[in-house]
Amino acid sequence: MRIHMMTPVLTTGDAIGNYAVSLQRVFRKLGVSVRLYADHIDPAFKHDARPTSAYRPTGQDILYFHYSIWSENFTALDKSTDFKIMDYHGVAPPHLSIDFDPKMAALCQTAIDALPKYASVFDWCVYHAENGRWDLEEAGYTNFSKVRLPVDTAFFGIEEDRELSEMLSRLEYILFVGRIVPQKDVLSIIRVFGEVHKHRPDACLFLVGGHDVLPGYVQQVRDEIKRLGVAERVRMTDKISNRAMLTSLYRHAKFLVSLSEWENCCVPTGEAMFFRLPVINAGAVPLPENVGDAGVLIDKTDPVSAGRMISDVWDNASAYQTLQENALKRSSWFTDEALLENVGKLMTDLAAAHQGQSAHPAIEAVKSFAPAPEPQQ
Repeated sequence: MRIHMMTPVLTTGDAIGNYAVSLQRVFRKLGVSVRLYADHIDPAFKHDARPTSAYRPTGQDILYFHYSIWSENFTALDKSTDFKIMDYHGVAPPHLSIDFDPKMAALCQTAIDALPKYASVFDWCVYHAENGRWDLEEAGYTNFSKVRLPVDTAFFGIEEDRELSEMLSRLEYILFVGRIVPQKDVLSIIRVFGEVHKHRPDACLFLVGGHDVLPGYVQQVRDEIKRLGVAERVRMTDKISNRAMLTSLYRHAKFLVSLSEWENCCVPTGEAMFFRLPVINAGAVPLPENVGDAGVLIDKTDPVSAGRMISDVWDNASAYQTLQENALKRSSWFTDEALLENVGKLMTDLAAAHQGQSAHPAIEAVKSFAPAPEPQQ
């Protein structure tokens, strides 16, 4: 039995791509062979993945399909005779990109419309936070396992970028990591930071993320930075994949900020917690589940009070230390060890659901890989 893992895009710095590679590594620890497929493959993965067109269903294997946007690989899904597992990442609401990228909005809408239709196609589903399960239940899905998105801790080495760290150690800054797109509501981040700056004139904001997806929105962000008069305190770095540089940026930050309109998981919040970094957030699901007491919850529609609240926590050493301790505790949820445990539970769930019945050949094989259930107390 082999797992054929399929995603629309496999590229560096992408949460789903990093997760797919982590899953491959964990499944191999359990003795299961995994092949990666994608419609579009970054050159960095040219030796690790195959084009979707190379997938050949056998009727004996598992097709592990990452569902996030409509793509060419749905054709392969429709023709597959393998046991089908959906890994549901949620679909970004189309209104977030319609003004900047109508084609992307259309692909998102198609994926949303198709979700109920595929309830009878997929044999099992994986979700990452409770809001994902809500979507699936509403669309008519019934068989689930929960697997938290991991953080690739190997990505953050012990070594920092010494020159960058030396510079960052002299700054007090808020960090954003993610694409500069409407989904991330970077405009609200700028407005809240503008108020923080009034309380802390020396504070800085680093926006670390790609500018290439929606250049029209990037220009709106630049215009807002200029309008608020904080251009000297905001740095837009574009995407950073260098491990040492990212380690430095996380390690010396005061807060991570995530004010997204929509998220399925938000991996940077998990990354931040490994560095004892509190997360400023506006309570959009699933951040209450993932961040909880390791964050500063603000009302982003009221930047004045949000800026004051952040400044107050910044100045309160005891409150800030508590947030740091809570962040470190939660970081264990996102480790490879936790992923291994969750994937083992997935295989146990599959085996248990088909116990004592004639099952797909792949599931018969899963039963031999699934960890033995713990004895009842």
